[in-house]
Amino acid sequence: MADSSPVVRELDIADTVYDITWQTADEGPEITQGERHRTYFYHLDGDIPTLVDTCFQNRVEFLFEGIEEIGVEPERLIITHRHLDHVGAFDEVVERYGLETWVPEEDNVVELDDYGIDIQTEPDHLFGDGEEIGRFETVHVPGHSPGNSVLIDEAAGIAHCADTVSGSDRRGLPPGYLLHPPQATHTNQPPEAAVAAEKNLEKLLEYDFEVAILNHGTPVFENASEKLKRYVNFEANFADEGRSIHANDRKTIDAAELYSRLDEQ
Repeated sequence: MADSSPVVRELDIADTVYDITWQTADEGPEITQGERHRTYFYHLDGDIPTLVDTCFQNRVEFLFEGIEEIGVEPERLIITHRHLDHVGAFDEVVERYGLETWVPEEDNVVELDDYGIDIQTEPDHLFGDGEEIGRFETVHVPGHSPGNSVLIDEAAGIAHCADTVSGSDRRGLPPGYLLHPPQATHTNQPPEAAVAAEKNLEKLLEYDFEVAILNHGTPVFENASEKLKRYVNFEANFADEGRSIHANDRKTIDAAELYSRLDEQ
Protein backbone atom coordinates (compact mmCIF):
# COMPACT_ATOMS: atom_id res chain seq x y z
CA MET A 1 0.00 0.00 0.00
CA ALA A 2 1.35 3.36 -0.95
CA ASP A 3 1.33 5.99 1.75
CA SER A 4 -1.40 7.89 -0.11
CA SER A 5 -4.25 5.40 -0.32
CA PRO A 6 -5.92 2.65 1.72
CA VAL A 7 -6.60 -0.92 0.60
CA VAL A 8 -10.30 -1.84 0.44
CA ARG A 9 -11.34 -5.48 0.19
CA GLU A 10 -14.88 -6.74 -0.23
CA LEU A 11 -15.03 -9.94 1.79
CA ASP A 12 -16.63 -12.99 0.19
CA ILE A 13 -19.19 -13.68 2.90
CA ALA A 14 -22.95 -13.31 3.32
CA ASP A 15 -24.14 -9.82 2.41
CA THR A 16 -21.57 -7.08 1.92
CA VAL A 17 -18.67 -6.55 4.31
CA TYR A 18 -15.61 -4.45 3.54
CA ASP A 19 -12.15 -4.51 5.11
CA ILE A 20 -10.57 -1.04 4.97
CA THR A 21 -6.85 -1.34 5.70
CA TRP A 22 -5.70 2.11 6.78
CA GLN A 23 -2.17 1.15 7.86
CA THR A 24 -0.02 -1.67 6.52
CA ALA A 25 2.59 -3.65 8.40
CA ASP A 26 5.51 -1.45 7.38
CA GLU A 27 3.81 1.90 8.02
CA GLY A 28 3.36 4.00 11.10
CA PRO A 29 5.56 4.31 14.21
CA GLU A 30 7.66 1.34 15.29
CA ILE A 31 5.30 0.40 18.12
CA THR A 32 2.47 -0.32 15.66
CA GLN A 33 4.47 -1.89 12.83
CA GLY A 34 4.45 -5.59 11.98
CA GLU A 35 0.82 -6.08 11.00
CA ARG A 36 -1.85 -4.20 9.14
CA HIS A 37 -4.56 -2.22 10.89
CA ARG A 38 -8.09 -2.12 9.56
CA THR A 39 -11.68 -1.05 10.08
CA TYR A 40 -14.75 -2.95 8.87
CA PHE A 41 -17.74 -1.54 7.03
CA TYR A 42 -21.03 -3.48 6.95
CA HIS A 43 -23.66 -2.89 4.29
CA LEU A 44 -26.11 -5.64 5.24
CA ASP A 45 -29.60 -6.25 3.89
CA GLY A 46 -32.28 -4.76 6.11
CA ASP A 47 -29.88 -2.57 8.09
CA ILE A 48 -28.25 0.82 7.76
CA PRO A 49 -24.59 1.07 6.63
CA THR A 50 -22.48 0.48 9.73
CA LEU A 51 -18.86 1.22 10.54
CA VAL A 52 -17.38 -0.89 13.33
CA ASP A 53 -14.59 1.01 15.12
CA THR A 54 -12.49 3.89 13.79
CA CYS A 55 -8.69 4.15 13.58
CA PHE A 56 -5.68 6.04 14.92
CA GLN A 57 -6.50 9.73 14.82
CA ASN A 58 -3.54 10.47 12.52
CA ARG A 59 -4.74 7.86 9.97
CA VAL A 60 -8.33 9.05 9.66
CA GLU A 61 -7.86 10.44 6.14
CA PHE A 62 -7.01 6.92 4.97
CA LEU A 63 -10.22 5.62 6.54
CA PHE A 64 -12.20 8.38 4.83
CA GLU A 65 -10.62 7.51 1.47
CA GLY A 66 -11.57 3.87 1.94
CA ILE A 67 -15.18 4.77 2.67
CA GLU A 68 -15.27 7.01 -0.40
CA GLU A 69 -13.98 4.11 -2.49
CA ILE A 70 -16.85 1.95 -1.24
CA GLY A 71 -19.24 4.69 -2.31
CA VAL A 72 -21.65 4.43 0.64
CA GLU A 73 -21.57 6.68 3.69
CA PRO A 74 -21.94 5.05 7.11
CA GLU A 75 -25.02 5.92 9.16
CA ARG A 76 -23.99 4.10 12.33
CA LEU A 77 -20.74 3.66 14.25
CA ILE A 78 -20.29 0.85 16.77
CA ILE A 79 -17.21 0.74 19.00
CA THR A 80 -16.08 -2.67 20.24
CA HIS A 81 -13.59 -1.47 22.86
CA ARG A 82 -11.53 1.47 24.07
CA HIS A 83 -8.09 0.98 22.48
CA LEU A 84 -6.55 3.67 20.29
CA ASP A 85 -6.70 1.81 16.98
CA HIS A 86 -10.46 1.43 17.53
CA VAL A 87 -11.56 4.77 19.03
CA GLY A 88 -8.79 7.25 18.18
CA ALA A 89 -10.70 9.03 15.38
CA PHE A 90 -14.13 8.94 17.04
CA ASP A 91 -14.62 12.72 16.97
CA GLU A 92 -13.47 13.05 13.36
CA VAL A 93 -15.72 10.25 12.08
CA VAL A 94 -18.78 11.64 13.88
CA GLU A 95 -18.09 15.16 12.63
CA ARG A 96 -17.76 14.03 9.03
CA TYR A 97 -20.73 11.68 8.78
CA GLY A 98 -23.09 12.76 11.56
CA LEU A 99 -23.90 9.13 12.27
CA GLU A 100 -25.49 7.48 15.31
CA THR A 101 -22.95 6.11 17.76
CA TRP A 102 -22.91 3.05 20.03
CA VAL A 103 -20.21 2.57 22.67
CA PRO A 104 -19.76 -0.09 25.40
CA GLU A 105 -20.94 1.41 28.68
CA GLU A 106 -17.72 0.32 30.44
CA ASP A 107 -15.54 1.83 27.69
CA ASN A 108 -17.31 5.17 27.34
CA VAL A 109 -15.02 7.14 25.04
CA VAL A 110 -15.63 10.57 26.60
CA GLU A 111 -14.46 9.28 29.99
CA LEU A 112 -11.11 7.98 28.75
CA ASP A 113 -7.92 9.80 29.64
CA ASP A 114 -5.38 7.01 30.06
CA TYR A 115 -4.21 6.66 26.44
CA GLY A 116 -3.81 10.31 25.63
CA ILE A 117 -7.31 10.24 24.17
CA ASP A 118 -9.30 13.44 24.37
CA ILE A 119 -12.65 12.56 22.79
CA GLN A 120 -15.26 15.28 23.16
CA THR A 121 -18.28 13.75 21.44
CA GLU A 122 -20.82 12.11 23.74
CA PRO A 123 -21.99 8.79 22.28
CA ASP A 124 -25.68 8.54 21.40
CA HIS A 125 -26.01 5.13 23.04
CA LEU A 126 -24.12 3.15 25.66
CA PHE A 127 -24.65 -0.59 25.38
CA GLY A 128 -24.13 -3.60 27.59
CA ASP A 129 -24.59 -7.33 27.12
CA GLY A 130 -27.35 -8.85 25.01
CA GLU A 131 -28.57 -5.71 23.29
CA GLU A 132 -29.71 -5.41 19.67
CA ILE A 133 -28.05 -2.89 17.36
CA GLY A 134 -29.59 -3.35 13.95
CA ARG A 135 -28.83 -6.92 12.94
CA PHE A 136 -26.20 -7.37 15.64
CA GLU A 137 -26.52 -8.77 19.14
CA THR A 138 -23.90 -7.51 21.58
CA VAL A 139 -21.93 -9.96 23.72
CA HIS A 140 -19.89 -8.47 26.56
CA VAL A 141 -16.55 -10.34 26.72
CA PRO A 142 -14.42 -8.33 29.17
CA GLY A 143 -10.72 -8.82 29.80
CA HIS A 144 -9.05 -7.29 26.78
CA SER A 145 -10.71 -4.12 28.06
CA PRO A 146 -13.47 -3.63 30.64
CA GLY A 147 -16.14 -3.06 27.98
CA ASN A 148 -14.76 -5.32 25.24
CA SER A 149 -17.66 -6.64 23.16
CA VAL A 150 -18.38 -8.96 20.26
CA LEU A 151 -21.12 -8.26 17.68
CA ILE A 152 -23.00 -11.28 16.39
CA ASP A 153 -25.31 -11.58 13.40
CA GLU A 154 -26.35 -15.23 13.55
CA ALA A 155 -28.61 -14.89 10.49
CA ALA A 156 -25.57 -13.95 8.40
CA GLY A 157 -23.29 -16.36 10.31
CA ILE A 158 -20.94 -13.54 11.38
CA ALA A 159 -19.25 -12.80 14.70
CA HIS A 160 -17.37 -9.51 14.69
CA CYS A 161 -14.74 -10.38 17.29
CA ALA A 162 -12.41 -7.39 16.81
CA ASP A 163 -9.55 -8.03 19.31
CA THR A 164 -11.37 -10.61 21.45
CA VAL A 165 -9.45 -13.29 19.57
CA SER A 166 -6.70 -13.15 16.94
CA GLY A 167 -6.06 -15.03 13.74
CA SER A 168 -3.64 -17.93 14.19
CA ASP A 169 -1.26 -16.53 11.56
CA ARG A 170 -0.58 -13.61 13.88
CA ARG A 171 1.61 -16.03 15.83
CA GLY A 172 3.29 -17.57 12.78
CA LEU A 173 0.85 -20.49 12.47
CA PRO A 174 -1.24 -21.42 9.41
CA PRO A 175 -4.28 -19.15 9.01
CA GLY A 176 -7.84 -20.28 9.55
CA TYR A 177 -7.92 -20.70 13.34
CA LEU A 178 -8.44 -18.55 16.41
CA LEU A 179 -6.08 -17.73 19.25
CA HIS A 180 -6.18 -15.57 22.32
CA PRO A 181 -4.56 -12.18 21.60
CA PRO A 182 -0.84 -12.11 22.53
CA GLN A 183 -1.33 -8.85 24.41
CA ALA A 184 -4.49 -9.87 26.23
CA THR A 185 -4.79 -6.58 28.07
CA HIS A 186 -3.47 -3.07 27.93
CA THR A 187 -0.83 -2.01 30.43
CA ASN A 188 -3.36 -0.28 32.67
CA GLN A 189 -5.31 -3.52 33.19
CA PRO A 190 -4.58 -5.75 36.20
CA PRO A 191 -2.78 -9.05 35.47
CA GLU A 192 -5.88 -11.10 36.21
CA ALA A 193 -7.63 -9.43 33.28
CA ALA A 194 -5.52 -11.58 30.94
CA VAL A 195 -6.99 -14.71 32.54
CA ALA A 196 -10.50 -13.26 32.41
CA ALA A 197 -10.09 -12.36 28.73
CA GLU A 198 -9.59 -16.03 27.87
CA LYS A 199 -12.11 -17.50 30.28
CA ASN A 200 -14.82 -15.13 29.09
CA LEU A 201 -14.56 -16.59 25.58
CA GLU A 202 -16.94 -19.24 26.93
CA LYS A 203 -19.75 -16.70 26.48
CA LEU A 204 -19.36 -16.98 22.71
CA LEU A 205 -19.93 -20.74 22.70
CA GLU A 206 -23.68 -20.15 22.92
CA TYR A 207 -23.70 -18.85 19.34
CA ASP A 208 -23.27 -20.43 15.92
CA PHE A 209 -21.33 -18.51 13.29
CA GLU A 210 -19.41 -19.47 10.20
CA VAL A 211 -17.20 -16.36 10.06
CA ALA A 212 -15.14 -14.61 12.75
CA ILE A 213 -14.15 -11.08 11.74
CA LEU A 214 -10.84 -10.07 13.36
CA ASN A 215 -8.73 -6.94 13.51
CA HIS A 216 -5.42 -8.77 13.97
CA GLY A 217 -4.49 -11.81 11.93
CA THR A 218 -6.54 -13.33 9.11
CA PRO A 219 -10.28 -13.67 9.79
CA VAL A 220 -11.72 -17.17 9.91
CA PHE A 221 -14.20 -17.83 7.09
CA GLU A 222 -15.19 -21.44 7.77
CA ASN A 223 -16.52 -23.23 10.88
CA ALA A 224 -15.46 -20.36 13.12
CA SER A 225 -17.71 -21.14 16.10
CA GLU A 226 -16.69 -24.81 16.05
CA LYS A 227 -13.02 -23.86 15.92
CA LEU A 228 -13.53 -21.51 18.85
CA LYS A 229 -15.18 -24.31 20.83
CA ARG A 230 -12.18 -26.57 20.19
CA TYR A 231 -9.87 -23.81 21.35
CA VAL A 232 -11.79 -22.95 24.51
CA ASN A 233 -12.58 -26.57 25.43
CA PHE A 234 -9.14 -27.84 24.42
CA GLU A 235 -9.01 -30.55 27.10
CA ALA A 236 -11.93 -32.33 25.44
CA ASN A 237 -9.77 -32.79 22.35
CA PHE A 238 -7.76 -35.37 24.30
CA ALA A 239 -10.57 -36.96 26.29
CA ASP A 240 -11.23 -40.72 26.16
CA GLU A 241 -14.84 -41.65 26.84
CA GLY A 242 -15.47 -38.21 28.27
CA ARG A 243 -12.41 -38.18 30.53
CA SER A 244 -9.22 -36.20 30.23
CA ILE A 245 -6.06 -37.39 31.94
CA HIS A 246 -4.77 -33.84 31.93
CA ALA A 247 -7.90 -32.42 33.56
CA ASN A 248 -8.83 -35.14 36.03
CA ASP A 249 -6.43 -38.03 36.63
CA ARG A 250 -3.40 -35.88 37.30
CA LYS A 251 -5.17 -34.39 40.29
CA THR A 252 -6.28 -37.68 41.83
CA ILE A 253 -3.62 -40.37 41.16
CA ASP A 254 0.10 -40.58 41.72
CA ALA A 255 2.68 -40.60 38.95
CA ALA A 256 3.24 -44.38 38.93
CA GLU A 257 -0.44 -45.12 38.30
CA LEU A 258 -0.67 -42.37 35.70
CA TYR A 259 2.28 -43.75 33.72
CA SER A 260 0.87 -47.24 34.07
CA ARG A 261 -2.36 -46.15 32.44
CA LEU A 262 -0.45 -44.36 29.70
CA ASP A 263 1.57 -47.50 29.00
CA GLU A 264 -1.61 -49.54 28.70
CA GLN A 265 -2.87 -47.18 26.01
